[in-house]
Amino acid sequence: MKAEKDSSKITPSYIAEKVKLAAAMFATDPPVPLDEAKAVATLIQRFSHRMGKATTLKDNTGHFDWLTAARKKDWHYWRRYRDYQESKLSDVVVDGLDEATEDILGLLEDPLRADPWDRRGLVVGHVQSGKTSNYTGLINKAADAGYKIIIVLAGMHNNLRSQTQMRLEEGFLGYETTADRDAGAAIGVAAFGEDLKTNSATTRAENGDFSKAIAKHFHGISPEERPWLFVVKKQKTVLTELLKWIQTRVADATDSGDGRKLVTKLPLLMIDDEADNASVDTGEQVFNDDGTPDEEHQPKTINSLIRQLLHSFTRKAYVGYTATPFANIYIHHKGATAKEGPDLFPKAFIINLAAPSNYVGPARMFGKLTKDGREGALPLARSILDHYDPEADAGWMPPKHKKTHVPVHNGLNRPGFRGGRLV
Repeated sequence: MKAEKDSSKITPSYIAEKVKLAAAMFATDPPVPLDEAKAVATLIQRFSHRMGKATTLKDNTGHFDWLTAARKKDWHYWRRYRDYQESKLSDVVVDGLDEATEDILGLLEDPLRADPWDRRGLVVGHVQSGKTSNYTGLINKAADAGYKIIIVLAGMHNNLRSQTQMRLEEGFLGYETTADRDAGAAIGVAAFGEDLKTNSATTRAENGDFSKAIAKHFHGISPEERPWLFVVKKQKTVLTELLKWIQTRVADATDSGDGRKLVTKLPLLMIDDEADNASVDTGEQVFNDDGTPDEEHQPKTINSLIRQLLHSFTRKAYVGYTATPFANIYIHHKGATAKEGPDLFPKAFIINLAAPSNYVGPARMFGKLTKDGREGALPLARSILDHYDPEADAGWMPPKHKKTHVPVHNGLNRPGFRGGRLV
């Protein structure tokens, strides 16, 4: 059925026919019970969804195409994540996820490229439409491609950070993280491939974020190691400790000449979840008469620390994810400072993800506004008109009334209030 190019042919009767054929092909003696109805129902669910194409704006200045079939040949992280997703989702949705994450990864830079590079982009998706699945897929492919440090900026609160850590344990690490940072019980993708020995500096605990105490237990990271995952809050203390640790404990940190430590051998992928929240510099940077930015401008704290983390690597990619991109696209494209480097404007690309056909969002819930009112809305409410007679344009509670309106009996044979008494 996956090989069928005309998806309109995959009807319930077509699926039932294929199930019967498969049952006959794999029949055993003695026969093994087979629930054909359940198989048909499962396949109908998996083949009933559709996925549109993502749309992209991009600037390939300084970028080299690198993502070839040869580079994808022996990918282990992505293979087991895809199998994990196919156990839960429609094949069409998983194919759409594969295509979208490949487009995003291809717009980033080859992590094996030795000279300095900096790619910054934005992914826009509908609310609750699969953005976490998308960046989890991107992380898996990035790890296969050779990215060594993966930082996920996961909200402002402990519970949200912990929730994101758990999602990435299921979709990327394949194990539950424990208090001592060792691998716990196998979960999620672990059932679909080998243990890839991936490192996590953070845990699922409420207090499992990066901290000074945790930093003391980690030594330098060498380029030969498996990728390291950091799921951290957008919080001053956390980001400050992570920045200190990277600049002092990472194996290949070297002096930049301007007081910074540069990581030259480890390519960085930074995922900024809800990139419009806290990440944007809300201060106004001054620009000189010639259009150059004031390099002494002091950005807001979280924006400054995020940019300093990026500025500590000679090879880095930043991808913001959000459903409300307006704050991000209005970042000044020339914004930069000496200490923090360039601002977070998505200068390399902006991708607008398509939602799957089974996505229920505001347009599906409330319909689309037309000149004749809203059309296509779900029947979520019904009007109760016992308070008003539209023909007489009268009632004890007109639809439009002033806040001083006093409901009174009006001859419609309906109750009203007078002097505080029901009449």
